[in-house]
Amino acid sequence: MQKVKPVVYMASPYTHGDAAINTHFQCQMFHSMLDDGIVIPLTPHLLTFSSIFQPRSWDEWLEYDKGLLRVVDGILRLNAEYAPLGYKITESKGADEECAYMIGQNKPVFYNKQDLYEWAVTFNG
Repeated sequence: MQKVKPVVYMASPYTHGDAAINTHFQCQMFHSMLDDGIVIPLTPHLLTFSSIFQPRSWDEWLEYDKGLLRVVDGILRLNAEYAPLGYKITESKGADEECAYMIGQNKPVFYNKQDLYEWAVTFNG
């Protein structure tokens, strides 16, 4: 029987700083985590492209994100970083609200991949 991998929502800055760099960062983290094969990462920043066709308010996106949070197993709170530019954004009202929501749902919140992965190897779905 194949081990069940937890689905993990990635929460990181989007509107603070440069949304393109923030999305680039989250996509890099997505591929790194997918390659590691320990969790199934969920990358909400990919919905950036949806906004090109149908812009939505911040509150609408947060409500949508909370819907996703109801079905994931954990959340990884990250800062957006891009070393070649010395770029690092830590502030994110949305990511912080998403983490608070998860805490209210008694679901785990992680602040680095190492702690997430240590939890994930014991996950039994």
